Amino acid sequence: MLYILGVLLVIFLSGLPYKIDIRKDEIESEKIHRPVKVCVLSDLHCRPFGKGQSRIKKIIDEENPDFVVISGDLFDTGRNYDVSFDLIRALQNRTVYFTSGNHDNYLPEMDEFRDRMRKMGVHVLEDQGERFNEDIVIAGLCDSGRTPVLSVEEVNELAEKEGFRILISHRPNHIDLYSKIDYPLIICGHVHGGQWRIPFIWKGIIGPQQGFFPKYADGIHNLNGNLMYISRGLASADGRIPRLYNNPEIGFILLKPKEENKQ
Repeated sequence: MLYILGVLLVIFLSGLPYKIDIRKDEIESEKIHRPVKVCVLSDLHCRPFGKGQSRIKKIIDEENPDFVVISGDLFDTGRNYDVSFDLIRALQNRTVYFTSGNHDNYLPEMDEFRDRMRKMGVHVLEDQGERFNEDIVIAGLCDSGRTPVLSVEEVNELAEKEGFRILISHRPNHIDLYSKIDYPLIICGHVHGGQWRIPFIWKGIIGPQQGFFPKYADGIHNLNGNLMYISRGLASADGRIPRLYNNPEIGFILLKPKEENKQ
């Protein structure tokens, strides 16, 4: 019995997060004329990764993206909120776009936090959009719960029509909306990669609003021509339940011109 317990303990401990995974993807578009590198962060939930978020900062500095997207759940209830502001401070020399997740919007202080982030230089996109450069337009869809409150037409109107349009939206389960809108790239989080993943096949165990073995837990999914990018995120929503076989993740997306469109 002790041997079996020992084996089970080794299996469990070997699956605990021990490093930050770096995911890299490339997306080509005729609307992109010069390469742009995007960093995707999600689901920090007020968790520290080194002093002053130094582990995250080191990775981002090495990759040197053109801008950073935070796709929700930067904060969480009953936690040390300054840990999340440490991340904002670590990124103050970069262009950062933030859109809220469900755990952010649980906080009565969230409007105050949005103002504080704006003063620190963050582009807070809540049901609005803005242009990054001549090629790229970014919009953010504020988390409204299990069902979107904006229609396809209203989401399309959040941002300028010309250019490669990116939508930041925390929840990946709004498939019907995402497959119809005019945004070729949608960036999400929320599912934490399924929280626990099955080794070797790396299938997530459970996802909010999706149940067991969620289809939309990580990676890139083609939705009627639109690409939905799902970050596995950095932490778990409940600190008492660790991620298992599911390291924290920082993503980098290289947006590239198509070969015939390069200058």
